[in-house]
Amino acid sequence: MVYGSGARITTTIHPLPGFVKFRGVTTDRPPRSGKARREFDQSDALLRLAALPDARDLQARAALLEKAIAAGDPRRFQAEGELILGLLAQTYDIGRPRLRVLGARPRSVWEGGHSELFGDYDFEEKRIRIWMRTAVLGKVTSYRGLLHTLLHEFCHHLDRERFGFLATPHTRGFHARVDDLYHLALATPPEDRRPLVWIRMGNAWRIDWSKLRSPRTRG
Repeated sequence: MVYGSGARITTTIHPLPGFVKFRGVTTDRPPRSGKARREFDQSDALLRLAALPDARDLQARAALLEKAIAAGDPRRFQAEGELILGLLAQTYDIGRPRLRVLGARPRSVWEGGHSELFGDYDFEEKRIRIWMRTAVLGKVTSYRGLLHTLLHEFCHHLDRERFGFLATPHTRGFHARVDDLYHLALATPPEDRRPLVWIRMGNAWRIDWSKLRSPRTRG
């Protein structure tokens, strides 16, 4: 099995007591040369999906997913998740990836921080895995968190099956494409949506969450 780098959240503990730095969403570093670098650059430049699924259909299926998550039922979550994946696959004229729903998220811990794996995508099996519960307390993850993970992993499938980005790297374009599907599923009003803003970190980029806050939530 060959897994792509799935949706992972990393937290780093700052040397000052009580200070936690949430790294959140970062891009991969670009390959140095060759075909992989060309694919990386093409992915980075592809900031919008030329076609989107029917908004009402996607939102209706997302609402059913939300109910399944609220019930904490992994079988219902899988069934409703597969309906969303089916709609997306039909939109882009590709096969639907398989979906497996698991329990508590895998957690890696090291001195100064930890990371948790929300989901991943198996290249060979064309299968998405999503962990439904938090790593420590075993609570069901939020609807928005699970929806975003599902769409994130589908975009890895889309990269390989539609766009030919075989390494399906986490680029700014990749995250923008996930963001398109995510806000369409949530029916986010245009005035409440904010474009992704990036901060350079050496050869990679990190989302600046402070620039994405809605005006109504700013203090």
